[in-house]
Amino acid sequence: MKTITGILMLLFLATVLAAQDQAPKNKLRVGVYANAGASSLVQGMRMNMNMYNYGYSNANGNNMMYGYASAFGGGISLGFPLADRWSINGNVGYMSRGAKYGDTYSTYNSTYRISYIDAWVFGQYNSLPSGTVKFTGTFGLTESTLISANSETTSGNSDMMNNMNRVDIGMVLGPGMEFKLKGKGAIQTKLLYNYGFINVFQGSYYDNGMHSNNAAFLLQVGYLFN
Repeated sequence: MKTITGILMLLFLATVLAAQDQAPKNKLRVGVYANAGASSLVQGMRMNMNMYNYGYSNANGNNMMYGYASAFGGGISLGFPLADRWSINGNVGYMSRGAKYGDTYSTYNSTYRISYIDAWVFGQYNSLPSGTVKFTGTFGLTESTLISANSETTSGNSDMMNNMNRVDIGMVLGPGMEFKLKGKGAIQTKLLYNYGFINVFQGSYYDNGMHSNNAAFLLQVGYLFN
């Protein structure tokens, strides 16, 4: 009941703030974007990347650890202004995530490389522009469909698809800025945190039954055509 009340209060507050704005002049905004940053696997919302703290060890009995690997991708963005300060947005594109992994004796000597087709739906708060610059805030949900998964080691690569969950549902949030160009369009930059709620692995082959979540810190740069 408390959760429902909280949601209703947030909706009411958003409605009051939106009512103070003028009707948006533009409708659909179309753009492209690119993401780059760092990703890893974490154990639940504790954001702990050291699996050995939970008693996990590999076949040799060595404690396992995760570290950061590169994350990158890009795609198409759509935005629909609800008011001067609020808009609803969507991104569809490719996203490569992963994690370094190793044990206490050979730290981070291998990499999981996990690629998805991502669909993001998020609300965006836009400050009223001061000159050509305005600040933004993003919060929304993500859906990721697995298209490839590999374990890359010094002895070669192995396919992991049969041991992976094919869908991940998560969240994305972070601040940003929008720079209006003199001609037509605008440049957007965002610092984003993306977290997946669903276990990356299926079964216990790779993580001995631990719940491992995707997590990434991303810099997003985009161009809006209008």
